[in-house]
Amino acid sequence: MVKTNIPAIPNMPGRISLRRANKLSSSPISEFDSAEAFAVGWPMLVREGIRFRIHGFQFLSDDVMYDFLQPHNVRDWLQNSKNKGMSLGLDNTRKALDLLGRPDREMKCLHVAGSNGKGSTCAQIAAALLVNGYAVGLFTSPHIARVEERIRINGKPISPNCFDQALRKIHDLELDLTFFEITFLASLVACKEEKMDFMILETGLGGRLDATRAAEVIGCLITSISLEHSDILGDTIEKVASEKAAIARIGIPILIKDPGQESIRNAMLREAPHAQFVEIHGTIRNQAKSLAKEFLELLGLQYTPTDVRWPARMQQLDMEPNILLDAAHNPSGMRQAVGEIIPRLPEKWCLLFGSSPQTNMEEFLHPIRQMITQKPPQKILLTKPQHGRYPGVENLPLEGTWFPTPEKAIEFAQKMDVDLILVTSSLYLCGNVLQILGFDSDDDLSLLAQPS
Repeated sequence: MVKTNIPAIPNMPGRISLRRANKLSSSPISEFDSAEAFAVGWPMLVREGIRFRIHGFQFLSDDVMYDFLQPHNVRDWLQNSKNKGMSLGLDNTRKALDLLGRPDREMKCLHVAGSNGKGSTCAQIAAALLVNGYAVGLFTSPHIARVEERIRINGKPISPNCFDQALRKIHDLELDLTFFEITFLASLVACKEEKMDFMILETGLGGRLDATRAAEVIGCLITSISLEHSDILGDTIEKVASEKAAIARIGIPILIKDPGQESIRNAMLREAPHAQFVEIHGTIRNQAKSLAKEFLELLGLQYTPTDVRWPARMQQLDMEPNILLDAAHNPSGMRQAVGEIIPRLPEKWCLLFGSSPQTNMEEFLHPIRQMITQKPPQKILLTKPQHGRYPGVENLPLEGTWFPTPEKAIEFAQKMDVDLILVTSSLYLCGNVLQILGFDSDDDLSLLAQPS
């Protein structure tokens, strides 16, 4: 049956019910032969300044149900949830999962935490499972170019329609949820509906009180530990390590990249006494591959190496000039990234830099200063990342030419006589550049290269 719940307005009834094969006799939609024709012909209704969007439909035996979102739009609701800020704790998420029927239990969930490298490692795990024939969901944050990429289904960002349907189910719970909690819950709902075999979950911040900790999982992995978010996770690296190790569950395997320091290792063992540690070295990408291999083999799963595309992580755009993007966004990540970037710098290059607020900006900038001293760029371009969780920093303590927007900065850089533009220091800045240059399609954001 077609059911609409909309305010009564002239010439449109508040509720319409009919068999899908019947003619819609109620004005103003009587011109359509059936409910299906109506759906195709009117994806959006506008009457007397009020907007109604068809949310979706499902077949119930030989009936069709259409559910209209009232003047309220789930994307607006999601956007407004950002005003709640961050809320650490599991109560709301657990309540939501119970109301949703525990979608996490319908898939084999894997939980990944860490200061750096967790997104890249999640991508390697997901890709390895994909090439071995599994259906794989992936939840990561933040998004680089658009919100749908937080949820990948078999390697590709979720479709806007599928995302909206999942959001609607979360909205209907009528719980006071944060943006992160909503998108996390939507990932579980959508991936359960799509019948994923595995669901890879990347923590947002820390571990112990992160919403992802509410899911039931079959394995946990910690990729790295560094001093970060000290105001939330603690003012020593041991306290940070303890918070991340608290993703451990009793009886569930947990693998930790060895931090190389006994005090950190002991702090983690207090939270995860059954943890296994593994020594991993090499480039950021090679570490992610090695961790994915060790983790999957710990769980009795096959690891098959494959080329993985992970946006804004040592990503090169083959253009004129070439563009290298790396989203290192904390001191430890920047130190490692710069070590890999320097050998790739040509004689003629320019730096496009913009940062979100840092706990210690000088420590964050130190590797950048070393890089520009060792291999001076033709020019340093400074700008403010757009659309991030926090406002971009305007008064950066770095000598360079200021541009009010990333668009102005990249436009200027592309006209320079250089062989490479390096974009670094912010996930959001890298995302801005990818959007500006049009590298934000589903294929661009897919984990695996698409057949040409």
